[in-house]
Amino acid sequence: MTSNNPPMDWYPDPADPARERYWDGERWTHNTRPVNNRPAPQAPPTQDPWAAAQPMPGQAGPGQSVGNPQGQWTQPGQGGQWAGQQQGYGYGPYQGGVPAPGSGVGPYTPLVGGKAQQTADGVPLAGWWPRAFAWLLDSVLLTLVTLGLGWKFAQQLFTNWSTMWRELFAQAQAGQEPPSQAELMTKYHLTDGIYSLQAISMAVMLAYLVLMWRFLGATLGQLLLGIRVVPVDRGRAPKQLGWGAALGRGIAFTLLGLIWFIALVNYLMPLGTEKRQALHDMVARTQVVRGR
Repeated sequence: MTSNNPPMDWYPDPADPARERYWDGERWTHNTRPVNNRPAPQAPPTQDPWAAAQPMPGQAGPGQSVGNPQGQWTQPGQGGQWAGQQQGYGYGPYQGGVPAPGSGVGPYTPLVGGKAQQTADGVPLAGWWPRAFAWLLDSVLLTLVTLGLGWKFAQQLFTNWSTMWRELFAQAQAGQEPPSQAELMTKYHLTDGIYSLQAISMAVMLAYLVLMWRFLGATLGQLLLGIRVVPVDRGRAPKQLGWGAALGRGIAFTLLGLIWFIALVNYLMPLGTEKRQALHDMVARTQVVRGR
């Protein structure tokens, strides 16, 4: 039986115009290369490589009778598609990420509003709201664990804080000038408690994120919201990240959260980036997809 699929070769990657992706004759592979890495031809091509699949004038092509234009190949400038193609197995400017038969995942779709809707292998990307709610759930869990491990520091900090405000209120009633912030931090030993809790919080967060992403590919909040983390453009990858990606993503996420403004920008970045990536996704080369 003659196949209507395009021949095995390198073609423009639908997910990244700067790269090419290898088509094995039936589906896209994970093999990519830069466009400028294409080997130089030994001689100028004499014809369009797509033309090999076109029937000669007066001859019938696959699934085509003489005089019937259906089933003919079109030129790459017309979209790189052919008429009468089988649904889900076409090559065109937005047909990347052809799924395996029976997977229930649709083919790659065009950018919508400048953002991809799927990974290069056809897995839908997670929206911003599920990611935000997942982190909210994780934050509640991490706060409880941090308070449990650092209860001694939290209790002492609360006592010193209460004492400070009572004395400040009394000084204000007496018309006295309040001390500077640095003097308050030193007098009531607030710095020690804050730094201790912050160190515990960072250690707990980093360990939690790295271990969850390494072994489950998602945090508990992400699991509850039905999303998970995968290597960029590899939505069908195993449901665990490698140690390098998990460590890189966890360290980047933890450090970016130390400064509130940078943390806010990082949280909002998936709303505006093409592959819906935050800064820590770009560092670790990951994406967040809807779970399978």
